[in-house]
Amino acid sequence: MTESDRPRFRVDADRQAPNRRVRYVETNRPDDGSCTLCQLDEENPAPLDGKPSMSQDNHSPDEDEAFAQSTLIQAIENQLESGEPPAVQATLNKLTLVGYEREESLEMMALVLADEIQQMLAEDRGFDAVRYERLLRALPELPE
Repeated sequence: MTESDRPRFRVDADRQAPNRRVRYVETNRPDDGSCTLCQLDEENPAPLDGKPSMSQDNHSPDEDEAFAQSTLIQAIENQLESGEPPAVQATLNKLTLVGYEREESLEMMALVLADEIQQMLAEDRGFDAVRYERLLRALPELPE
């Protein structure tokens, strides 16, 4: 493949969108050395009608919630596998002993993890392992 036949790539970005996504678009247009993002803004202006562009996510809130829940449960599973923090395994054992199914226990533990992450973001601080373990040990009583 010669230099002139080889496909070129350009960057496509919607700088007006609330969710910033960059994707690569294959093109045969040569690069003239000017700012690619500026060229794209001129060629593809943001829609004025308020409708989401193709680069924005079109997920429903239910899909987002299901994704977040599955991600948090996977994080709990990872903590169980690694054995860190030990309170995670202890909490699962306790909840199982008092009659909760494993899946229900994992969901409650994921809610605790979500609460800690939410507080961490709201207070602009690091992950508080002591608070997290305290909330885990308080299960089945859920945080606010």
